[in-house]
Amino acid sequence: MHASNRSVAIDCLRGVAVLWVVEYHFYKLSIFHLGTYGVLLFFIISGYCISISMEGSKSAWHFYAKRLGRLLPALIVCGFITTAFKHIAPWLTEPNRLLPWWQYAYSIILLPTLSFFRVDSGFPDGAYWSLLVEFQFYFLCAAIMLIGLREHLIPILCVLVVFRTLTTSIADATPNDFLPFFIAGASVAALAEGRAREATIGFVVAIAVDLYHLYFHFPQPSVPIVLSRTITLWGGTLGVYLASRLHVPAKLAPLLLPLSLVGLISYPLYLIHQDVGAMILALLYPGGAPVYAETILVPAALITVSWLIYFFVERNAIKPLTSFLAGERLGAPAPL
Repeated sequence: MHASNRSVAIDCLRGVAVLWVVEYHFYKLSIFHLGTYGVLLFFIISGYCISISMEGSKSAWHFYAKRLGRLLPALIVCGFITTAFKHIAPWLTEPNRLLPWWQYAYSIILLPTLSFFRVDSGFPDGAYWSLLVEFQFYFLCAAIMLIGLREHLIPILCVLVVFRTLTTSIADATPNDFLPFFIAGASVAALAEGRAREATIGFVVAIAVDLYHLYFHFPQPSVPIVLSRTITLWGGTLGVYLASRLHVPAKLAPLLLPLSLVGLISYPLYLIHQDVGAMILALLYPGGAPVYAETILVPAALITVSWLIYFFVERNAIKPLTSFLAGERLGAPAPL
């Protein structure tokens, strides 16, 4: 998506989501105690945006190339910074969070290929678990496009999630537990395009499957399935719908600019915040950090670093990398 065509409201939602996660990791204030729910909001937004991206993709590979072009530049840089920081100052992090360089390099291959080579490896940062969930969703979308059924994305996803849910043991935790959030976002996109029947099917299935997981107490170590998670699905879907319909008045836009700018850099900020932020706090405040450092100082520093990554890396690398992977000429539209 061109910067000029970005939705200020959607970027503000991204900003809320990433700040929710960042504050959760640094300061256990009660309002942020369910910080991983910010990731669930990201999944809903992703379902919405990816549906739109599919519409503008020429082929399954073109779609997946746009995803790779969008995600790889920041992933490579942020993973490098995190791994280097851990090697430079290993005493600032827990021993089980140290990462060999080969695992950093492999994580760049592991995520887009869904661990095709089955090599036991870790990620530079604990927050990367959600990227694997995202890539699984992208792969499903690409596969649906490959068989020529992109116009039936939501019904196929609904059938798949129902089948997987009914055939998966309650004792097993799978990324399938997050598919209702992507379906809800995709349904918002369908509703915005006038496909009310398809959107209704998606909303009904997403809510029904989530309630099924809740009723039968499916385990999910990343984001436990409890009532508040279900409320996040409903509230996040409503938020994305309102954001998709909202036209921000010119007088109000400057007030939303700081939050929308955080949303613009939400991806590199998400990638780099957790372990690097914790190490900065340990370096500056070995005896325990004050509240202002956890809630303002370190998040502001990470936002600054993320802006530099966006300005010097993402802004310049996304379009050329996408064009190269897709076999297009440079100057093609930037990916969503």
